[in-house]
Amino acid sequence: MKKIFLIIIFLFAFVQNVIAVEQKEIQFIYINGSNNNDVKMKTWFFEGVYKLHSKMYDSFLSSDFINKNLLKNGKYNISSAPEIFFWGDRSNAEIQKLNSELSFTKVFSPRLAQTVRTLLAHYLHDAIWVSHYRNMHPVIEDLHKQVMENYKNNKFVILFGYSAGAFVTYEYMFNKLADINVLEFLNYTKVSEELVNFAKSNPQKDTCIDALIDSGLVIYSADGKLIPNNNIQNFKDSYLKLDKYTCTSCIPDNVLKGIINFASPLVLFYSDISNPNYPLTYYNKLLYKYILENDIFWLTVNYADDPLGFPTTKNISYEDLKNIIDIKINPQNGFLYSKSDVKSRKTFIRSHTSYWATAKKFSKSVVEAYEEGFNLYNLCNKKEP
Repeated sequence: MKKIFLIIIFLFAFVQNVIAVEQKEIQFIYINGSNNNDVKMKTWFFEGVYKLHSKMYDSFLSSDFINKNLLKNGKYNISSAPEIFFWGDRSNAEIQKLNSELSFTKVFSPRLAQTVRTLLAHYLHDAIWVSHYRNMHPVIEDLHKQVMENYKNNKFVILFGYSAGAFVTYEYMFNKLADINVLEFLNYTKVSEELVNFAKSNPQKDTCIDALIDSGLVIYSADGKLIPNNNIQNFKDSYLKLDKYTCTSCIPDNVLKGIINFASPLVLFYSDISNPNYPLTYYNKLLYKYILENDIFWLTVNYADDPLGFPTTKNISYEDLKNIIDIKINPQNGFLYSKSDVKSRKTFIRSHTSYWATAKKFSKSVVEAYEEGFNLYNLCNKKEP
């Protein structure tokens, strides 16, 4: 009897250990927005994240829909502790200069005008600053290091972009997801037949924009185009190293589970996302295709009374999106969805910063957005013929 009891204990411990090994964590990483340059605002953001994450954690784990479709019935778990990626202090020099100029205008400007000017300057400065490629690139490189550190620790990630942090999450996906088939890219950029044949003879893995740039295969022009290296030998040498750069410069498959942007003014600054004449629309189509085919979600959740919260797109079905981007897609439960129909019950002036104070309501809205977006796309049974 004693032996049987010991065997049962052993088997129970073994099963528990197997479950612990097999279950992998999803790490939530929160990214700050604009106007976080001083100690007070940095502290406000960090304290807000810890308050929000506890509610977000509870809301996700208490949702049967999340447990089934995101956490795959216990395959994944959510880390109880949040991570923060903070870039708000990188423009301090520019902010000091801005404050000096504001002090000068204070001498002759009416008080109300000066108050509004100061408020707009501090809210918009970092949003404009980080939207420039020369400033954005080091930011997403450092974010990539944090994501890769989680990857090395066998964790997956969901990125939360608050306000102008939505610019960072978008640029990170845009530049780091391996959504580019190299041969299709070479045909799109109209390189010579010699180089296309060389590529066919030396196949490389699907890659990302940053790997193309980091390898020296292309340059990123001032007008937003990727231009192939026009030196044939340099092109060939860079091409043969592309897989190596793909491993270091791109997000490994299945690591990024989703993006949740909130209080997001993304389309106000990135109107080219919906501009059919902008050169990078081709790469946005590849981004959408990759999201749909790799079980990634892209949520935008804003309060209805947040004057700086803009829906990323009109919510449409998978079939509608497929027709718009006009690329063959084999969907695998990925989706894009915006939700901006919940009121914060704060004044419109305070609503943009109310997501922390209303953490329980907001986290519930995020879970609802995930379920609504998943159901709208209904990708489970949709396959390309």
